[in-house]
Amino acid sequence: MSVTFTADWRPAGHFVVSCGCERATALAPRHDTYEEALAALPATGSRDPLPGCAMPDICPDYPLYVHDVDPDGDMPEVNVSEPNAVRLAELLGLLAPESSGADTTPALCATAREDRSLPGAAPDSAGPWHAACDAGRLPAGDFLGRVLVALALTPEDSGVDGYWSGRIHMGGRRAGYLQRRLAELRDLAHADHGRDVTWG
Repeated sequence: MSVTFTADWRPAGHFVVSCGCERATALAPRHDTYEEALAALPATGSRDPLPGCAMPDICPDYPLYVHDVDPDGDMPEVNVSEPNAVRLAELLGLLAPESSGADTTPALCATAREDRSLPGAAPDSAGPWHAACDAGRLPAGDFLGRVLVALALTPEDSGVDGYWSGRIHMGGRRAGYLQRRLAELRDLAHADHGRDVTWG
């Protein structure tokens, strides 16, 4: 499971027929409505690779779909694993309140804090395992303020070693990871998109 931070969704400005590759989607002709794009889907059968496709050798073997196009172009996204999302949420002050219900801060993570005894090294010295399951949104300025405070106050991330839980390897975290991700979140909040920052 993972959590993605990005700009708030807006209705599509246009629609394209594409294999899904970023460059092919950017170069595809725009259609004003979903129905127009649907009508532009080629009949099944052989076709040439789409211009700009990242995998032109296999592009013709895959189906094409209608994709919506954001009116402001591609919005930046920061995608992190669930354990790393919980650590970032702690740094940003986005964790759910314990159970009082008095704090209305948007929650990224469930309030449940299960103390699981896993073999091997603990995943993080920050505390027990968390389960991220909520989504939220904040005005970009508020989110940016939280990120700047976290960048200023968070010590350099020394990383966390991976560990084994039975036959499953729980990945670690490279040194400096938190600072890199916080910098990406800063850039996301700084982006001139005039939208809230959302996550889920």
